[in-house]
Amino acid sequence: MVHHASQRLLPINVTRHPTAAWTLQQLREATAFEQAYRYLILDRDSIFSDELDRSIEALGLDVLKSPVRSPKANGICERLIGTLRRECLDYLIPLSEGHLRLILNGRVAH
Repeated sequence: MVHHASQRLLPINVTRHPTAAWTLQQLREATAFEQAYRYLILDRDSIFSDELDRSIEALGLDVLKSPVRSPKANGICERLIGTLRRECLDYLIPLSEGHLRLILNGRVAH
């Protein structure tokens, strides 16, 4: 998750198979102690169901969905993913979820 105004990464957790429940828990943890967020921009991934949208709105966030097949609509996030792949994962092969978490948290600090 990226804060658009500051382009700062929010805390990162990883899992091999994300689910709607796991994603909602990550959102709860990321937004619990920080400043008040107003919007959450989502892509059209299948885990973002209407039920998850309602749960996100219960957290006080307005859900904005990016248009179908429009990566430029969420350019900050797309650029971050590309940067992580090029600068981290092209040179390091994660051996486990814990190792990937260590790599990504090192990048957050950077």
